[in-house]
Amino acid sequence: MIEPIIRPQTFKDLAYSEIRYLLTTGSIKAAEIITANQFAGMLKVSRTPVREALLQLASEGFLVAKDGRGFMIRQFSEKEIRDFFEVRRMVEVHVIEQLVGRLGAPDFNEMDEMLLMMKQRAEEQDSSGFLEADKDFHMDLVHRYNNSLLITITEQIRTLIAILGLKALATSGRIQRVLEEHAHIVEGFREKNVQSAVKAMVNHLNTTEKEILKNLGT
Repeated sequence: MIEPIIRPQTFKDLAYSEIRYLLTTGSIKAAEIITANQFAGMLKVSRTPVREALLQLASEGFLVAKDGRGFMIRQFSEKEIRDFFEVRRMVEVHVIEQLVGRLGAPDFNEMDEMLLMMKQRAEEQDSSGFLEADKDFHMDLVHRYNNSLLITITEQIRTLIAILGLKALATSGRIQRVLEEHAHIVEGFREKNVQSAVKAMVNHLNTTEKEILKNLGT
């Protein structure tokens, strides 16, 4: 049997992954001008692949070009954020309605492991790791429903608003409340109670939306 050829990452791929990681972990500030020269030196690669990576991130909605000076993190409007969460509610509530009653003990064990990972990241005060674990929890539910289009839509929205996620967690006690909100969602699944699981998810998404809007522009 012929093994598939695994294409090695290009310098552009490496630059893209590194810059995107810095964006979604809050390592790059909103008002900071990002240039190809800046990251070429940091990553020890030529300017061309870094610029290609920056252009890709701009096309995906992470960055905006600034008059030939470089790029800046894209700032989302209140309307855009409300639109993001409207779509998330539509998708994730639908997913819950379809999944409740279809999951068993192995599924709940995996969910518990994700909650434990979030708790560990919270105890380590690792906000970026906590956000990644939070994303994994939500994406896992959509993956279980196995609709590739909904997976793509949800992944794109989650990735875009990841830049704002750290601000949402800045409110005192918010991380602990997120853990409790996720636990209520899992509890609804365990009880095979669609209304309870949906209510918990809607409450979680509504609260997260409010926190992001509250911190918008800060």
